[in-house]
Amino acid sequence: MAVRRLRSSSFLAVLLCAVALPSALLLAPGIAVAVTVEDGTDKAIGAESTRTVLALIEQHLKSPDAKVTVLRRIGPSLICGSVNVKNKEGLYTGERGFVVDLSDNSFGRVPDGPELLSSRSAGFDTKERIRQIYFEKCLD
Repeated sequence: MAVRRLRSSSFLAVLLCAVALPSALLLAPGIAVAVTVEDGTDKAIGAESTRTVLALIEQHLKSPDAKVTVLRRIGPSLICGSVNVKNKEGLYTGERGFVVDLSDNSFGRVPDGPELLSSRSAGFDTKERIRQIYFEKCLD
């Protein structure tokens, strides 16, 4: 029985495919990636509340790979935290605070400066209300 030897170039090609294919699948568009709690603070608010918060983040921010941190419950229905999402270039934009009200399943992310420049812009009142709630209730 003859044993056939692989050429080194064939072996290298097989090796590269074995390494590159799993990485490419992870980065391919359309592959689901879950919104995750990065720091374990989900334990402080409970599994059911965590599921609700993560679902609202995914729904409102359209970011399946958002990273959530510093979750905390304020009163019976308010949950505060921070979320970091990717921009169009695939880079994380930096953490921004958010507020979830479990009593009505509402979600609001704290607006950044440009979103609050004009009181006549669409949704200004809602964004300002979210900012006020976050700064009054969520910051120590």
